[in-house]
Amino acid sequence: MTDSTSVKTAEEAAAATSEAGAQPSEQPALELDCRGLACPLPILKTKKAMDGLAVGQLLKMVATDPGSVPDVAAFSRRTGHEVVSQSEGGGEFVFVIRKV
Repeated sequence: MTDSTSVKTAEEAAAATSEAGAQPSEQPALELDCRGLACPLPILKTKKAMDGLAVGQLLKMVATDPGSVPDVAAFSRRTGHEVVSQSEGGGEFVFVIRKV
């Protein structure tokens, strides 16, 4: 089994976020692609990615599993990390989470 998760560097994530119109100060330090992964993998990979960030940095996570919506909410409540934004479109769920 191969790991299909993609992680972008801060520079790659910033370029993608800039193209989407986000403010420069709110650019994710890391972008995590969890498309195609089923519960609990998106949240486990999100936790691992958040562990590597400094306080205040943002993580953008994209998933296709509808279960990621309640999972991210529960993760945020449990850890205290802030869900800055959450959106859904085209079968994808996009979360931007700030490490606190």
